[in-house]
Amino acid sequence: MEAELNVQGSFSGKPVEVYNTVAEIRGTEKPDEMVIIGAHLDSWDLGTGATDNGTGSMAVLEAARALQKLGVKPKRTIRFVLFSGEEQGLNGSKAYVQAHKAELGKISGVLVHDTGTGKVLTVGLMGNYNVRETMDRVLFPLAEPAGIMEPTLRSEGGSDHVPFDTEGVPGFWCVQDPADYDKTHHSQADVLERVRWDDLTQGAQVLAVFAYNVAQLPDLLPRKPAKDAASK
Repeated sequence: MEAELNVQGSFSGKPVEVYNTVAEIRGTEKPDEMVIIGAHLDSWDLGTGATDNGTGSMAVLEAARALQKLGVKPKRTIRFVLFSGEEQGLNGSKAYVQAHKAELGKISGVLVHDTGTGKVLTVGLMGNYNVRETMDRVLFPLAEPAGIMEPTLRSEGGSDHVPFDTEGVPGFWCVQDPADYDKTHHSQADVLERVRWDDLTQGAQVLAVFAYNVAQLPDLLPRKPAKDAASK
């Protein structure tokens, strides 16, 4: 089956209202506590935005589809968020954090997929040493089948986990195989042919396992010490 689309764009010369896209699997025991996995929908218009960040968006959608199909009943709510306005300065995630100030203390963790089509190697913990032991247990089921290494304390800016991390929420990023990301994203080369489908499937598996395992933990993920979070 094939479909052909003719999508026309125009410049209005005025501010345009845009939206984040949000869905969730409601928690059964602690529905007011949640885990978030996310990516961003917007892209540069030189190519089609396939790897920045169509791949991340698809990994989030596939993780959601898989968890829903399995019929899982997580203890905490799993929320799937596709942020808008990331390329203009993390606008969508900043707006989300601002709009949900009251519930930030009940977000256990956030994981964002936003470094192209390459397989996920591990999870970057943004210097949150307190969470490392717990994240070892969360990611352990992925070590053999998905090739996930021990989590790293490395930090990375410029993506939608940062506004959460700044507010003290455990915000993490997918450390990925570069897969020529530096040569394709934000360029006319960022097109569908660059996608590595097997690696993208693995990324969706990582997101799904992270989301479910964190949702099942006895407690919320450990935060950074207040002084460290305030200095970020």
